[in-house]
Amino acid sequence: MNSIKTLYFILNVIIFLLLIAIGLGIFFFVTLLFGIKQDFINLEVDLINFKTEAMLYVYTILRLGVYAIFIKALWNLRKATKLFLKKDFYNGELIKVLSISGKLMIITGVSAWCVNVISDVFFKFQFSIGLSEKALVYLFLIAIGLFLMLMSTVLRDAKAIKEENDLTV
Repeated sequence: MNSIKTLYFILNVIIFLLLIAIGLGIFFFVTLLFGIKQDFINLEVDLINFKTEAMLYVYTILRLGVYAIFIKALWNLRKATKLFLKKDFYNGELIKVLSISGKLMIITGVSAWCVNVISDVFFKFQFSIGLSEKALVYLFLIAIGLFLMLMSTVLRDAKAIKEENDLTV
């Protein structure tokens, strides 16, 4: 049970840090968008990578959307961990939350990969063939999502077997 408590704590820390990072990112994005002069951090629009400033804004908004989906997946995984802490393994809510979290992880991996490829080809005008470290991270997210969906299916089947066994006895 200690590992579940540790996982719950780590998920809380990750969600908290991601929300702070995204909040700061949105704040700096808005300051750049409106041209507000700030001097507490040396932040400039890097138009060397993007051909126009609008492409940078589209890319940033797409990435923020991917991060929002990822945070929702982690939040659902946090809910599942909380249900695991209660030792209620045959709960319909647990099965649903694990399935949704898995689907959101798959959506995060695929959409982040697509945003990365689209930004390289259309925004940065770069094209490369091969498997980069980023692609491996996206594949890992997809694998985690598939595993969570598998676990929800296993728990759903175990719940059905338990209910059938309870009726028999």
